Amino acid sequence: MALRCDWPWRCAVSAPFFPLGGGGASSLAGWGAGKMAAEQPSGIPSVAIDPDGVFKYVLIRVRPARGQGPARDIVRGHAWAEYHADIYDKTAAEIEKQGYDCECLGGGRISHQSKEKKIHVYGYSVGFGRAKHSVSTKILKDEYPDYVVTWADEGY
Repeated sequence: MALRCDWPWRCAVSAPFFPLGGGGASSLAGWGAGKMAAEQPSGIPSVAIDPDGVFKYVLIRVRPARGQGPARDIVRGHAWAEYHADIYDKTAAEIEKQGYDCECLGGGRISHQSKEKKIHVYGYSVGFGRAKHSVSTKILKDEYPDYVVTWADEGY
């Protein structure tokens, strides 16, 4: 276990990172990125975000325990979270109960306008750093194929 501190007064324990050959979006293929949760061997949805509003999000890499098998990246975003770590800690606890390890790859913000079918990904997490918004956007586009999904590195 590795100690992860996103704020000096808020520390939590998270699973260590086990690099995979290639990694990135290519590692998503083995888990069927963008398919419905019922079709995924893990039962872990690729995306869980609030239906509307502007909120914090995190990009999380999920892998079978002990690094046995391909990794998969997921997006989680919720308005209830005061800190990005709140989203990660809740998600990590749920994932670890299912026998998987996870790691936060970074965070930012999402503006979700369901009536206009628009999602915009931007900004960064003070504690986790900026997520690769291009990866997050790909995952979101797979889940919301009829939406306009954009990203930018500007903003907080």
